[in-house]
Amino acid sequence: MTADAKPPTSARRDELLAASVAHVAEHGLAELSLRPLARAIGSSPRVLLYLFGSKEGLIREILEVGRAEQFALVTRADGRPGTARDTLDLLWTWLVAPERRGALRLFFDGYVRSFQGDAPWSDFAVASVDEWLPPLDRVLADHRVPPTLVLAVLRGLLLDHLAATNPAHAERVQAAWTAFLDEILPIR
Repeated sequence: MTADAKPPTSARRDELLAASVAHVAEHGLAELSLRPLARAIGSSPRVLLYLFGSKEGLIREILEVGRAEQFALVTRADGRPGTARDTLDLLWTWLVAPERRGALRLFFDGYVRSFQGDAPWSDFAVASVDEWLPPLDRVLADHRVPPTLVLAVLRGLLLDHLAATNPAHAERVQAAWTAFLDEILPIR
């Protein structure tokens, strides 16, 4: 089996991928090593290599899970009835929910690492932007607001949200999001 080839999906593979995503969301990608990861998720490095082809293959799939979750939220928000402001506010609320903190951290970890251009991160940031812009474009179709601006502010404030260490910081970030929406999509 080549490094990029992987066995067919199995319940065990899915279980180990989910456990790997949870582990990386909590601990980050910076020092990811197969041996400690395998020990933490109840597997072995050999099994992980068999199931994912390589450490890079596993990382690629971990990043894909994180990106897919965020894209699903964007798509779900886009499909809900309501105004553009309602949709963007719903998206924000989903993204900053405490249970998504690990997924946000994983997303930004992969996003920043993609700037180095090395596999498995090389196309992560570009693919993410390419995925987010069409649904944001649909949400904002009746408004003179560039989707790229909304995406940039959203991601910047999400980074600030991750950095928030107390309720006052979190309130400041929430107030900034609300002020941004007031500016681009005022309530009439």
